[in-house]
Amino acid sequence: MIRGIYTSSASMLCEVIRQDMIANNLANVDTAGYKRDSGIFKELPTMVLRKVNDGQLYPPRPLYKFPKIGKLGTGVILDESYTDFAIGKFEHTENDLDCALENNKAFFLIETGQGVRFTRDGIFTVDQEGFLTTMHGDYVLAEPEPPPEAGNAVLLDADGKPAIEMGRIQVGPRDTVLIDRDGRIVVNGEPRFRMVRGQASDRKAFRKEHSNHYVRAYGEVRRADGWVKPGYVEKPNFSLVEEMVKMIEVSRAYEANSKVVQAHDSLLDRVVNSVGPTRR
Repeated sequence: MIRGIYTSSASMLCEVIRQDMIANNLANVDTAGYKRDSGIFKELPTMVLRKVNDGQLYPPRPLYKFPKIGKLGTGVILDESYTDFAIGKFEHTENDLDCALENNKAFFLIETGQGVRFTRDGIFTVDQEGFLTTMHGDYVLAEPEPPPEAGNAVLLDADGKPAIEMGRIQVGPRDTVLIDRDGRIVVNGEPRFRMVRGQASDRKAFRKEHSNHYVRAYGEVRRADGWVKPGYVEKPNFSLVEEMVKMIEVSRAYEANSKVVQAHDSLLDRVVNSVGPTRR
């Protein structure tokens, strides 16, 4: 009976983790460039139950002493949490500073207080000082146009240090600014900057830091190919209805496991308070 409590409690813990992931996804339903979080759960080793005190078999088999009763599961645990980098739907905003990346492996490079970070959030604006920033105030990084080091495919080396010259984008207060298909920042009809877009050979090299910010964990970051869609933003890559259905499934699974724990607790109560006194 104790094994049943442990098995059900392990499942309840996994359902709590699933619920946190789904709730975080639902909380970012309006976050541009957000990527869905999910988990991989694995089954703990299965136990084989045998009749230890019953070794009589017919016909007799001397090498098979204890008959099998069946298998007993011991629960599940979280094996790995991961981010689904599938591309989301594009939504037209008619804003010249909004843009989305058609390459699902590409990221914008931004400068934050913690260093260089990566994002798929293409909602940009010009702050009071004339810098092109994200809605969180992070600076968008770019190269001069034309790029002097366009032949260099490496943006950040294996140590995370910039391999090319890139910096912030600053324009005048009365300048007309828009972004074209090549990712160039066109100021008053003249291309002056080119946004830096990077990708890693291994998706696990990017680790999620915030809702739509990623940090380089290891390896080089190289230039990313693909066009930019001006006037569009990338929506989250999950369905609101599907996540709500998963939330209901998690709630029901948690409730079912809790009832199993209550049933085992009731049996233990009867064993201690009823069976125990009768044996004295």
